[in-house]
Parts: sequence; structure tokens; C-alpha cells
Amino acid sequence: MTENTVIFWFRNDLRIHDNPALNKALESGFRVIPVYVIEDIWYDALFPELGFPRAGEKRKQFLAESLADLKRNLQQKGSDLLVFKGKTSEILKKVSNATNSVKIIAQKEAAWEEIQIEKEIAQITQLELHWGSMLYQPDQVDFPTEKSPFYYTRFKNKVLAQPFSPLPSSLPSTGSFMKLGKIELNNLPRLFNLENWSITDKSIPFKGGESGGILAMKKYIEKGSADHYADTRNLFEGENFSSRLGAWLANGCLSPRTLWKQLKEKETPKNHQSIQTLLEQLIWRDNFRFLFLRYGHKFFTTSGLRKTPPDMYNDMEGFELWRKGQTGEPIIDALMHQLEATGFMSNRGRMLVSFYLSKEMKINWQWGAAWFESMLVDYDVYSNYGNWAYQSGRGTDSRVNRKFNLQIQTKKFDSKGKFIQKWK
Repeated sequence: MTENTVIFWFRNDLRIHDNPALNKALESGFRVIPVYVIEDIWYDALFPELGFPRAGEKRKQFLAESLADLKRNLQQKGSDLLVFKGKTSEILKKVSNATNSVKIIAQKEAAWEEIQIEKEIAQITQLELHWGSMLYQPDQVDFPTEKSPFYYTRFKNKVLAQPFSPLPSSLPSTGSFMKLGKIELNNLPRLFNLENWSITDKSIPFKGGESGGILAMKKYIEKGSADHYADTRNLFEGENFSSRLGAWLANGCLSPRTLWKQLKEKETPKNHQSIQTLLEQLIWRDNFRFLFLRYGHKFFTTSGLRKTPPDMYNDMEGFELWRKGQTGEPIIDALMHQLEATGFMSNRGRMLVSFYLSKEMKINWQWGAAWFESMLVDYDVYSNYGNWAYQSGRGTDSRVNRKFNLQIQTKKFDSKGKFIQKWK
């Protein structure tokens, strides 16, 4: 290959719009080769003691759809997306050598395993990382991550006091993508066929991809559904009761800054409360990412962020009853049936089932978080393990012994019993 190239390593940023790391690659002056690696430890491995995969079929399907959409969008720009499967550091080393790339550019992540992979790659070749998944990036705020506030309200107040607003970036007009005709494909690792994961499960309420994410955002806002978010967000299901944009945000098909901007533009005195409530959900996403940067691997231990040992046990029999929706608690069982059937559960539902497993059944909350990791189409490591730690009393909830009355919750949010009847 005669021209100098850089590899752009797509991660949880499967989009072209408002992608700061991709922008940096395009501005580098080098040809850009877009690459994605399906990491074996996340998509093939089992949780050994639990016997189910870290990524279930519905998650794989959404990812495959997202990658296929990104591939099409890149092809429209005269480029393509090379998708591989294996150990990320080994794959990128082979691609880098085969294409004589001067460096790899990618989005910076904040979770433990993701950081370990970054370190492995940095030992092989030059790795240039840029923040891109947050509203308020660590390199923009006026406080270090190790001093990031422990409690959400303090964090929210601190970032909202920053002297800037989160705004999406534009794709550079300069910079070109590498056309694959110039790459000797037989020198590269074997490409992964995305059709292997296209199971066309029609029970999944979302279709992956940047195109679908932008369309879903626009429909949700244009229908005025965001105007009543504060009134409907705690329901278990219903038409536009929630934005349900989480899957696209989690995979990076939709930029949080783009969503922020769109919501702010639609804000009026009449819908102010609902819009602000929805915007705060995006700040929660940032909060968990800052906490991961501060506390690292602690989110993946049973003690979590607390010093006292947890009053929980590795009760496999009880866990299986919870996982299969056979606890005898109608609302818990209905919610678990919905999760298994659709790969989705409402925010209120997630609060209730995580509380019930950890505080009522007193079963290891890490097991519950693992089941969510396997099943949720909108799985996001930060929100998943951060919220599980919170609800189980092992995270940042100041009321570590907080409990829910399931009868009151059911009466309040499923007063006619339609949800339980549907999913019993």
C-alpha cells in the first residue's frame, strides 16, 4: 500500500454523525480504514457459574443490524466497514500490519474490560483515543474524574454549571475514507458475515442502526411524546410511554449530544418539566461513566462501591426462579417474562426486579446484572451495572436499604392489571 493510512476502530460509536473520534481520523490527513471487531470475550463467552452467554441472540441481532447499517452508510461515501471476530488486540495488529497503518484512532471508553483492551492495543501500535459517548467529556469539565461527585444530584449540578452546552459536531468536509479496492484482502484476517447473527426475531421492538436511531428520535419528538415524558415514564409499557432510544444510544448509533440538541430546540414553558426530566436521563448516563472512571473494577464485585459486605448469597435455585419469572410475585414474574420475550423492560420495571432479587430474595446482584447483560437489547455496561449497584444498595443510593412495596407499585403503575395479564 503506497498511501499512509490510519485505522478507525469503531466501538460503541456505530455512527457517522457527531463522532468526535471519527472526525479526528478524517482530519488526520491520512486515508481512513474503518474497522469493527466483535470481541470474543463479550459475544462468545459464558458466565461460567450461570451457564448463559454474555450476549444473547436479541443483542447480537441488534448489533448485526447496526453494523450492517453503518456499512451501508460508509459505502455511500465510497468506503466500507471491515468486520472481524476474535480477540481485538490480535485482529487490529494483523490489520495494522497488512495495511501499513501509522496508528489506530478510536473512541475512549471508561469500563474495566474496555480499558484493558485499550492497554493491550497500545503495546502493539500507536493508539489515539478521543472521548465521544458523553454530553460532558472528562477533558472538557473543570474537575478531575477521581474527584467526580459520588451522588447524582451533586454531579448534575456540577456539570450543568460548566461554561458550555453539549453540542454535536459536524462531519469534516475534508478527509477521505479508504476505498477497499486498494487493500489486499487476502492479507487480512477472515471477515465476519453479519448474516450469521441476523435471526430476524420480530419480537424485538427495535431495529439497529444509525438510520433507524435518528428516525426513531425524530418520530418520538415530532409526535410530541417527549412533552408528556414526566407523566408516562414510570409505566411498564404503552405507546410512546418512554423514548425507548436506549438501544441506539448504548451502541452509539445515536449521539447523546444530538438528542440533547433536538430536545432543547423543542423545549417550551409548557413542556419544560418533561423535557428536563428526559434530559436528566442523559446526565445519568454521564454520571455512571464518571463513576466507572473513578471506581474501576469495583462495579464488578459483590461489594460494589460499599465497604460493608453484602447480605446476599449465591442461591442458584432462587436465581433460576427469578430469571424464569417463577417467583410467585405477579409483577416481578410478568416483567421477567417480558424481558425474555422482547429484550426490553421499562425503567420502573428494572428498578423493581433488581430490588426484589437483591433485597427480598437476597441473591447476588451481580448475577442479576449478568442476566440483564445477556438479555437487554439496550445493554450498556455503565447504566446496567451502575443501576444494579444502586438498586441493590451497593452503589450511590444514599438510602442503601430502600425498598419497594410491590402491591403499591402495581396498583400505581398497572392499576387495571393489563400488563400482568399480558405477560403472566
